[in-house]
Amino acid sequence: MKRLLTLLASLLLVGSTAAVAQEYVSTPVTLSKEKVKLNGKIYLSHVVLERQTLFGIAKAYGVSVDELYEANPSLHQTGLQKNAILLVPYHEAAPQEEEKVPQGDGSYTEHIVKWYEDIEDIARRYDVTVKEIMELNGLKNKKLSTRQVLRIPVKAVAAEGAPADTAAVAAAVSVAAASEEAVPAAPVEQPDTTLLSIRSHEGVDFSLVLPLRSGELNMDFYSGVLMALKDLEAEGNKATAHIYDLSAGLPPMDALVKSDFVLGPVASRDLEAILQRVDSQVPVISPLDQKATALSTYYHNLIQVPSAADNQYEDLAAWLQADTQEDDTVILITEKGAGNIAAPVAIRSAMARLTLDYEILNYAIVEGRGIPTRLMEAMSLEGTNRVVVATESEAFMGDVVRNLGIMLGKGYDIVMYAPSKVRTFDTIEGSAYHDASLHISTAYFADYTAPEVDRFVRSYRALFRTEPSQFAFQGYDITRYFVQAVARHGNAWTRYLGAKKESGMHTDFLFAPDENGNYHNTAVRRIVFRKDYTTTLEK
Repeated sequence: MKRLLTLLASLLLVGSTAAVAQEYVSTPVTLSKEKVKLNGKIYLSHVVLERQTLFGIAKAYGVSVDELYEANPSLHQTGLQKNAILLVPYHEAAPQEEEKVPQGDGSYTEHIVKWYEDIEDIARRYDVTVKEIMELNGLKNKKLSTRQVLRIPVKAVAAEGAPADTAAVAAAVSVAAASEEAVPAAPVEQPDTTLLSIRSHEGVDFSLVLPLRSGELNMDFYSGVLMALKDLEAEGNKATAHIYDLSAGLPPMDALVKSDFVLGPVASRDLEAILQRVDSQVPVISPLDQKATALSTYYHNLIQVPSAADNQYEDLAAWLQADTQEDDTVILITEKGAGNIAAPVAIRSAMARLTLDYEILNYAIVEGRGIPTRLMEAMSLEGTNRVVVATESEAFMGDVVRNLGIMLGKGYDIVMYAPSKVRTFDTIEGSAYHDASLHISTAYFADYTAPEVDRFVRSYRALFRTEPSQFAFQGYDITRYFVQAVARHGNAWTRYLGAKKESGMHTDFLFAPDENGNYHNTAVRRIVFRKDYTTTLEK
């Protein structure tokens, strides 16, 4: 329950600024619109303000005090406390009579929108214009929803000079459409099976699936999503996010496939369960787990955000190629006994495809004091010595850094290139990386000197009273990127994922399709550990 209350407190921060200000300034009860589904019952979440009473809250919401005690058993022990989250039983108003949709006079047929279709596709299929479809359906923009029922104008087809039998043509088109795909119209309703939901009036609609009760990583990512929704709303980009707590079980398939996309889960094993559930009917976005790339062999419509390690190694080699001047010396350092470990092999393979000449220094840590002598034989005092370290072993990297430090002390100019994992090595002093001008190609990096990053960090601290982790940055960047992609391109948004590179605060996005209809992010970031002890993002 404590985690749920924390989640609710975070969620309330995404509402309108004016409403929040009004709630916290005055004592009168402002009705909450945030719904919570718990143990099969629906509640509204209310933030208790100073000098509010149970009686006043119950009266405002039209419930009894006993109902409040029943929904919040801890009230018997703690009483009503300022800033506490109170669950208020939700009594839905009687449904209004639905407006009857006229069946028409045979001048139109109906089409059920599929997830991969946009309005241009549908117009071409029926040989009508986009404008005609929009006018007939009262559409203000080109955005369509999966399983939306569209009226399609029927054009009369007749011999030149002969009157057209509109009804006959309409019947023929209806029969043709039915024979091509007999899909029953889905009821126009939102299944209220979410743990929580953030709603706007219209716009992009997506599902967020996370195991919210298992680990800070998921909560940080979720907090970043909330921040993105808050900013998107302020910018006029409307979005609806349905949040499913995977800890409570898998969400229903019919709810997921109505979304523009499904974001999450994080772990590849959970992603596979969702991919099986939606059966390629809606794009599923893998936000963090590099191992999830393997799922693209067996499933379709997966969008893999973490750039694969091979992309990083290839970019590192290309960077080395571009940097190397005529007088430079290139040395590849590898560890004896590393065998067929994936990372060193991939780095060596990327180096082998270069048009550069380079020396290979292969040694084991136990060889000790003889390594500086071998480095002096390979290095030059005339130009820059560009050293590529093909390892993800912390012990071996530590030994390489120690030996390079000796060479720096002897006056050799050194620039080191290494895989991004070396940033996580706790036993290596960061100053050693700066002394060797370490260059890294990586999937993630936030430049804290950038104004947008500084603004995000300040806002995050104010809202959540803590520092944003890399997972919070990821939640923010991914949500913004994909919501804006759908808003710009409608149902055809996946076609534009590889059109151009786009940058977030922490991640770059440029997707390439594979033969199975999946998309993989190929964008990486280049960072340099400079000798003035700054770490900068290369533009």
